[in-house]
Amino acid sequence: MISILSATLMLALTPAFAQKSWSLAECISYAKDNNIQIQQAAQSALSSEEDVKTNKAAFFPSLTFSTSHNWYWTQQNGSTITTGTGANSQVQTSTNPTYNGSYNLNLSVTLYDGLSNVNTLKKSKLDHQSDIYSAEMTANNVEIQIIQAYYQILYAHESVLTNEEILKVAERELERTKAKLEVGKGSKLDVAQMESQYQQNYYNLVNARNTEASNILNLKQLLQLDNSADFQIDYQSFSDDDVLAIAPSVEEAQQLALTHLPDMKAAELDVQSAELAVKIAKSSYQPTLSLMAGVSTSNNNRSSDTYGTQLGDNMNESVGLNLSVPIWDGRRTRSSVNKAKIAQTTATLNQSDTRLQICNTISTLHLDILSAQARYESAVKSEASAKESFELMEERFNVGLESVIDLLTEKNSYLQARQETLQSKFTSLLNLRLMDFYTGMENK
Repeated sequence: MISILSATLMLALTPAFAQKSWSLAECISYAKDNNIQIQQAAQSALSSEEDVKTNKAAFFPSLTFSTSHNWYWTQQNGSTITTGTGANSQVQTSTNPTYNGSYNLNLSVTLYDGLSNVNTLKKSKLDHQSDIYSAEMTANNVEIQIIQAYYQILYAHESVLTNEEILKVAERELERTKAKLEVGKGSKLDVAQMESQYQQNYYNLVNARNTEASNILNLKQLLQLDNSADFQIDYQSFSDDDVLAIAPSVEEAQQLALTHLPDMKAAELDVQSAELAVKIAKSSYQPTLSLMAGVSTSNNNRSSDTYGTQLGDNMNESVGLNLSVPIWDGRRTRSSVNKAKIAQTTATLNQSDTRLQICNTISTLHLDILSAQARYESAVKSEASAKESFELMEERFNVGLESVIDLLTEKNSYLQARQETLQSKFTSLLNLRLMDFYTGMENK
């Protein structure tokens, strides 16, 4: 009775613990939430956000309070005390310590600094937005790796299924060859050749399974999952329409990618930030005008007035302007300006290089899609012909009209055609998916 209840309970709990199959979208979503590189990039953006807040606060006055407390001891002239006999029997005595306390409250605000604070704030905002785009770039790089790993698993899985099918055929052919030998219609050489072919097909299947397992492990590592954790993906199927989907033209795809990708946006902001850096460096040529105000007071222990009275009587207030005009600073400002201009040129070159890389990537991807689709259409026809030829050859072999060598040759031709179909199929699917990613079409 207990065994029956236990079995029933296990069956009831099985669905709850059934292995989840991960879709590509789920893998990408999980990585964006848990990938360490993405989280590190996000921290950089948070750090630059604090710089923006600091530079905003630079427009407000700075207010400081300081206080000092000092005690002084002085010798009292002519006052002695006898402490014994001899040369050192008299020493001078000191007075009680004198105490002075001071309290200062100072305010300072920059009225003009060559617009350095204004441009610094603008630059920090651009840098912060650039860091956000950089974090998106990191996430995109991880997403690309996941897409590639995912489609490699799909391709490897299809290859496993093909090799399993071929192995079943090889097993069937080996049994038939052995049966022919038993009735005197075959030879030991035929059996040996079939046995060798069967072992080769089995070896190919083992390799295909190992490749799939290796690709799954690679995806798990990208997702930063425990290597020992059970993991399955959603082995979705694809139609010819999926494989032969029409890609956008090169010009359209390039324009979409340049508009969509954060790489180009970050490069544009870096150029603007470099321009502001030049203005900030040049501001050191300008005079600086500051407004200062202060309140101070003090007290001491020699006065007969109370503590509060002393603070009131000793109160001093001040206000003033401070003008600082740069005359010669050992060429530091000029060097800073020149370096800022060099950085500006570098940022402009980086922007042009980023644009070129994106355009080249799209051009290569577009060509790969067209090439893979043409190969796929040809491979499908070639596979169909090779399969038909192999099946006819197998029928002729079964009735003794063809040799083992001829049969194995046809089967290897069919297997090669099948692998070419799979390779071109998943090459097209992967490149189409990457094209959608670069152009932002995957979300539409």
